Amino acid sequence: MNTRRSLAVIISVLTLCTWGVMMFFLAAREGLIERTGKERMFREILPGDIRLDNWKGIYVNGKFIGYSSTRISPASRGHLIESSYLLKFRLFDRFQELAVTTVQELDDTHRFESFETKVTGLTDISLKGHRSSGQMVMDISFAGNTYRKSFPLSDDLILDQSILQTYRGTDLNVGDRYSMRIFNPLTLSMEEAVTEVTDKEDDLFIMETHFGDLISRSWVDRNGLVLREQLSNGWEMKLEDREAIEKKLARIETDTVDLISDLAVRAVFPERDPRRARTMRIRVSGINLDNFTLENERQHIADKKAGIIEIRTVTPEPDGIPSLPITIEDMKPFLLPSPWIASDDPSIAALAEEIVGNERNSWQAAQKIASWVYREIEKAVTPEFPSAPMVLKNRRGDCNEHTVLFTALARAAGVPAQMCAGLVYTEGGFYYHAWPKVYVGTWIHMDPTLGQHVADATHIELISGDFPDQSAIVLAIGRISIDILDASREYSLLDGNWREGPVQCLLRKERNLN
Repeated sequence: MNTRRSLAVIISVLTLCTWGVMMFFLAAREGLIERTGKERMFREILPGDIRLDNWKGIYVNGKFIGYSSTRISPASRGHLIESSYLLKFRLFDRFQELAVTTVQELDDTHRFESFETKVTGLTDISLKGHRSSGQMVMDISFAGNTYRKSFPLSDDLILDQSILQTYRGTDLNVGDRYSMRIFNPLTLSMEEAVTEVTDKEDDLFIMETHFGDLISRSWVDRNGLVLREQLSNGWEMKLEDREAIEKKLARIETDTVDLISDLAVRAVFPERDPRRARTMRIRVSGINLDNFTLENERQHIADKKAGIIEIRTVTPEPDGIPSLPITIEDMKPFLLPSPWIASDDPSIAALAEEIVGNERNSWQAAQKIASWVYREIEKAVTPEFPSAPMVLKNRRGDCNEHTVLFTALARAAGVPAQMCAGLVYTEGGFYYHAWPKVYVGTWIHMDPTLGQHVADATHIELISGDFPDQSAIVLAIGRISIDILDASREYSLLDGNWREGPVQCLLRKERNLN
């Protein structure tokens, strides 16, 4: 099993969240929506006695992958919304399930009161939220830890996305336009979505929803029911009979989607060994380049209109490497802890001190940390949202685990570090991957999953930042195309441990390359 096994599991999960499957991104897809403009709030057009029991099949490029169901019924103090998702697919050559259940309470005017969400299978996450004195109080529990977030909650922030996926109201007309602001509690920002009735096809209204660069199309009948919804990346939901869905579920293990192959961006590499690539020149299409961090120390947009990007490996200048600890003002944000990059955890701090020892050269310290992570963390699929202390305890994981642990150790040692998400080339295509970069006079990309002190030129950074920041990568999944124009390995990388041949990664123990 080779490098493709080091793909970022979180990227696959983020793909699923575009359908409201990943409740960890609750308010972005399954959450709280505020109507803007002069139109009535969506909750005001919902009938007071609304009852729905709605089932939809979920498809990827025409293949059945699971279902969603939404049930709306009266409750003692208003309305009860019960929604569930079940996805079955192959990931890393293993059959996986992801189940999500949400129960939400609304008052008699469809105003949000409380919710509880549980995610099981591929990862385990629990979320609970309630209205309290004009605030939304939400507890997020995963990896044995619980984090509380509170933020202002107006009466307009009430809509459950599962209602919007199920019901759009009656009396629709071509040209009707609805603007909504979606609050994302992870980024603590409001993001606007626009829904418009764009056309009418037979007796069905066609509605388009724009959320950033994501576009979905919905087909709605005269009764306001959403019969079909389609994303531009090949994902689709169709209103179906429950019995038909259950029959498809029984056959799914023998005919299901392999998300790894589905997400791969196929391309032909001109060199024999992509791990030795020092430079690469590519043409990117299908995405808005402005949504990604394609311009940095090692990447340059040579022709924006044509989508031409040049990538070269970067190594630090010996005379410009700062000593530890690095106290440059602009670098302070990249030394701070987060719920995932827990660089202030005592176990992380103690290990960083042990690995670095008396080394004051920041680049040498970063290489010591990268070598330790590559050597000590078993290469294994662990489809979870990892935190650095959890990785240190378990000593196993894929590229996410390697990256988050390295980043936390580097920050604890005083080396500014960031996580990167993007693509890396292997076996006939680019696969989604995660790796870190460190500031040692300039930003240097490293890859402790592959044992590279300097990441080869086939690493294409799309997004840098913590896991919530990386959610923007969904704008590339299923849409990006890459043509490799040329590549070269003019001279070997500076990793003294480099050996010819493939680097074996996940689902087996590390091979001895010496």
